[in-house]
Amino acid sequence: MSNILKEIKKCASDFNLSTFYSWLLKNGVGFTPTISFSGKPDSNYDRDSIFTKLEYTNFGESIKARPFATMLYRNLISGNVGSMAKVVAATSGNFGLAGSFLLFNKFDFTVCMSKKSVNENQGLTRKLVKNKTKIETFSDRYCPTVDAKRGEAIAAARYMQGIDSTINYDQYDDLGNPLSHYLTTAPEIYYQLSKKISYFVTSLGTCGTMLGCGYYLKEINPKTKLIGLIPQEGHHQLGLRSKEELGATRFYEEVEKLCDRIIEVSDTDAYNSMLELWDSNIPAGISSGANYFGALTIAKELKGEKKNKSIVTLLPDSCENYKDFLERHLYDITGIKFKGDVYRRFKKLRIRAKEERRKHLSLSKNGRTELFEIISKHMNNKKNNWKGKGI
Repeated sequence: MSNILKEIKKCASDFNLSTFYSWLLKNGVGFTPTISFSGKPDSNYDRDSIFTKLEYTNFGESIKARPFATMLYRNLISGNVGSMAKVVAATSGNFGLAGSFLLFNKFDFTVCMSKKSVNENQGLTRKLVKNKTKIETFSDRYCPTVDAKRGEAIAAARYMQGIDSTINYDQYDDLGNPLSHYLTTAPEIYYQLSKKISYFVTSLGTCGTMLGCGYYLKEINPKTKLIGLIPQEGHHQLGLRSKEELGATRFYEEVEKLCDRIIEVSDTDAYNSMLELWDSNIPAGISSGANYFGALTIAKELKGEKKNKSIVTLLPDSCENYKDFLERHLYDITGIKFKGDVYRRFKKLRIRAKEERRKHLSLSKNGRTELFEIISKHMNNKKNNWKGKGI
């Protein structure tokens, strides 16, 4: 068992998991729907198919709400967080946006971002400002780094730690990142797909999603294949990291050992796959396009095999915050102008994403869902098993 997995289980053992899940549900985080890629619910899990988990329905608008909420919960139950505490986080966008919603009117919150991300992704930047989040910019690429030659966003956030009671929500190092996916994302997928997962495919950024989900899925079934996705060098895929950029997260080495395969995704493939999802009325963002391309790659390779396989991936966020970014880059990458029918479809999908999130949050906050009860019981049983083994 790896040291990080031991840390995850030790931390989870310290949680009252039923209370944790109740807190998440109350805050609209987790328990998101999983659908077939066509966008229609599908109960036939025995046939070859791609399934996607709709993470843009989280409060906070993306999958990043899970690690941020888990880090917040750990701080709250530690008793070390005072009402005057300040919070800082390095982010390419979504982690900071999730924090801006979860911390709104509770803490003084500052994000450290690349100037490039702030300038090119004005839709997200405007929401940060609306949520009273302060923005410090650095000369990074889209994703923050610790290399002084390319900026110091992560280093700056770490430097602020402890100054004037400042707490750093460090998604590149904090155990709460993979822990959140081990305790929530992976078991949700497992039960939503009736325990049948042949391939789990997701892109690598901080690597927390793959690490947490990968640990869980391999424990349940060592035959489950884990497929990691990385963008090309010099990419325009916000939140994802090329091989050269992955050194910023302490989780990459472990993920590299855990994955059965890592596939590089070009900007062209990511953006065209996003547009393909739009054609299926799914409001996918750019990283969602990358994930879908990876899942589709596996599906095509499996074509003709006699055994049924289920492939699951994630839609980390929707298209709703990327208007300015797509206006700047879509045509150069795909040759398709962000005008006419494409822009009209984008506007409709942006509304759809908001409506789906509103519906999901209403269901979450109006009571304990069936999935909530299943996950709580299952993970508490796992926790008791760890204790029996002395973890």
